Amino acid sequence: MFKYFNRICLINLTLLCLLIFLIAPFSSRASEPIKVAFIFSQTGIAINENIPGIEGARLAVDEINGHGGVLGRPIEMILLDNQSSPLRSKIAAQEAVKRNVTAVIGAMWSSHSLAIASILQEAKIPMITPASTKPEVTRTGDYIFRACFIDSFQGEVMAKFAYSDLGGRTSIVMGNLNEEYSLALAEYFEKSFKHMGGKVLYRGNYKGKAVDFKNILMEAKKFPSDVFFIPGYSRDSGLLINQAVKMGIKTTFLGGDGWDGPIYRYAGSSLNGSFFSNHWHPNVASLKSQHLQKMYRKKYGKKQIRVFVPLAYDSVMLLVDAIGRAGSLKKDKIRNALAQTKNYQGATGTINFDRNGDPKNKEASIIKCEKGKFVFLKTVRP
Repeated sequence: MFKYFNRICLINLTLLCLLIFLIAPFSSRASEPIKVAFIFSQTGIAINENIPGIEGARLAVDEINGHGGVLGRPIEMILLDNQSSPLRSKIAAQEAVKRNVTAVIGAMWSSHSLAIASILQEAKIPMITPASTKPEVTRTGDYIFRACFIDSFQGEVMAKFAYSDLGGRTSIVMGNLNEEYSLALAEYFEKSFKHMGGKVLYRGNYKGKAVDFKNILMEAKKFPSDVFFIPGYSRDSGLLINQAVKMGIKTTFLGGDGWDGPIYRYAGSSLNGSFFSNHWHPNVASLKSQHLQKMYRKKYGKKQIRVFVPLAYDSVMLLVDAIGRAGSLKKDKIRNALAQTKNYQGATGTINFDRNGDPKNKEASIIKCEKGKFVFLKTVRP
């Protein structure tokens, strides 16, 4: 009797040990963090736009993890520095693939996102860029998404503002030869402005990272115009405007979302009276936007919030929302959930993705540069 009982106990103990052995790896894996790569510039010329993006992304990750993560697992933020270079962006994307991340947030500049998109598409890793506005970025494939509007819309917005609101009929357009975003936005503005009946009197390109723009500005000065469109980032655009005004060029300067940065540092008071398009303004605040601003100021102690903060915040939240709806960490299911995003209420507005992975009908804000500040002027709907 006791021998039979002991045998039963031994069998039960063996089965229990086997069950624990089989379950343990799954239990351990269920609590492991979800690896997400963040490809941003932590060094180099692009940090003006990228550091705020990192802050916004970290704000979202901390918030999600503070509420227990997603699917019961925390987000692990794997920050990869692309050193403000398309080549280093490719290397960062390859590293993300090697680490078998669940998804990628980034990059910020269009030239950097174009460098990584094909690698991530081939690996079938979902990617969301917070701020790359060149249309070709998401045309790479169905795993590539963005949280921002695109340059074709932004160029049309500024062309219409120049023609209809400012009454401009003539324009100078100047792009950065080294930056895909700048050249694309310059092209879309020129095309839209001409379509409305305006004339582009001079179309020039400058080399990024330059300090002296005298030669190209001397050429531009030969063509007095109503508006001068400079779709670059804050450093180059600010220096160009400062030098143009000092050379006696009288016009209204216009730009795109790349101006949202320390442009006053480079342009000084020469920037006053200029206008640019943007994705967001803190004074036009939804409840989600107000929530973000409160958290950001508490965490970082900064008063001014750059547009790249809410764009990166929204990118992370869009990913987390998709993972939650997918109920899985399988990359194809996350991609499908992203594509099916409907009426997501983000800090920068309501987001619905079209078949290209671009937000549909996202609004733009027109901002006026006035006395060292960015003042909200109006909202433009598609």
